[in-house]
Amino acid sequence: MATGVAAWLPFARAAAIGWMPVANCPMPIAPKENRKRKDELIVLNVSGRRFQTWRTTLDRFPDTLLGSSEKDFFYNDEIKEYFFDRDPDAFRSILNFYRTGKLHYPRQECISAYDEELTFFGIIPESSATAVTKSIRTERGRI
Repeated sequence: MATGVAAWLPFARAAAIGWMPVANCPMPIAPKENRKRKDELIVLNVSGRRFQTWRTTLDRFPDTLLGSSEKDFFYNDEIKEYFFDRDPDAFRSILNFYRTGKLHYPRQECISAYDEELTFFGIIPESSATAVTKSIRTERGRI
């Protein structure tokens, strides 16, 4: 199943953010998987803020951007890290989702901006909808 998902996932993400690629040729082939070691510590650079985690932590969710080979499109060979031009404050909560399997809404984030970050990283909060909903209701109750 992961192979089938990997084929259409970039297009689904692009459509979700309102961008449709226009190309006369197929998508480029993902970089070789020569750097995939089982317990490798990897660096994720999110708009200049560096996060570190184990590859196995991300591999737990293969249908998401960071858990699939799709993240290799964002790898910079020269500095040996992945670069994402995204909100680093929201990413902290997203990385915690990969670590714990639970998705929590960060108090200081705008709901729609956080939802856009989840969409970009391919996280569908179906399994975590209860935690997100409870957190949002709590935050709205404090306003």
